[in-house]
Amino acid sequence: MMKSFVAFLSIAMVLIPASAGAQAQNTVNVTGNWSVAATGEPLATGTFRLRQDGSNITGTYGGGGTIAGKFEPGSLQVNGTWSDARGNGWMTIVFAPDGNRFSGDWGRPGSRPSGHFDGSRAAFPNVTGTYHTTVNGSDAFAARHISLRQLGLDVVGNFGPGTQLNGTMTTSNAFDGTWKGPNSNGWLKLQFADDSRSFQGTWGLTPGSEPAGTVTGSVRNAPPSMSSTSGVLDVRGLWHIASSGGAFPGDTLSLEQQGRSVSGSYKNGHLEGTISSSSHSLSGNWRDARGTGVFTISFASDGMSFHGTWTTKYNSGSLIGKRVIAATPALRQ
Repeated sequence: MMKSFVAFLSIAMVLIPASAGAQAQNTVNVTGNWSVAATGEPLATGTFRLRQDGSNITGTYGGGGTIAGKFEPGSLQVNGTWSDARGNGWMTIVFAPDGNRFSGDWGRPGSRPSGHFDGSRAAFPNVTGTYHTTVNGSDAFAARHISLRQLGLDVVGNFGPGTQLNGTMTTSNAFDGTWKGPNSNGWLKLQFADDSRSFQGTWGLTPGSEPAGTVTGSVRNAPPSMSSTSGVLDVRGLWHIASSGGAFPGDTLSLEQQGRSVSGSYKNGHLEGTISSSSHSLSGNWRDARGTGVFTISFASDGMSFHGTWTTKYNSGSLIGKRVIAATPALRQ
């Protein structure tokens, strides 16, 4: 009997570690900025900034709030705490398997949930633009201005005649790439602010070498989604759209703008409207094969997304959109 038990225990010890080891892994990296919407009493709305180190999660949110937690072994659930000017309490966050969405609940110590929140990854920062630049170190890398153009996560640019910059953006708002000048070349790492309007970083010569100097920059010409010389949000460009109902067919919308006047085209349709300088709201008329009507669109403050409504005499629906980063117009030199 004892031999049978020992044999069974030996088999179990072989099988259990493989299963437990597999469960101990989580396959997502949640470092980055997250757009959050709340129901019930809001813990916070706007942006969560999360950083992952192994299974540990830390983060911040508006009003000086902080988050600390840890993934449960073998799951996509983080059990953690929150703290801000109101006090502190518990929170639970469950991430989707693709690592791009989450839902959660929060409450005060020993209480039932006070509210619920849902989050999705915020758009990667759009760093297209020209930046006033200060470089310290040797003359090998000399730049008064850096011009960047971004397509998805890939970034190219230059810092003068006969120069090149190449690299990619990461989930932590960082650029990791290389530079090439007339007489030398090397590596470049830049950390952008959340609004993409400034950066600080380091540069070096041979790969893996110690930094040869530092570099800082502030935007001179921002991408259209971030600023407008007239004080009106600039919405020019191409947008991915989705509509409920029959109006606004297709999946893209192209917008043109002169001051506050906006016109647009989509599959078999056209719109015209006026954008408010105070509320980032665009209102006007639309027409396509399904009919005519009026619409109102509210843009996010960063100009990267919108939601709105459309109506006809007999029908109505919703319209949402996200900016196509690659459609950013050429730099103004």
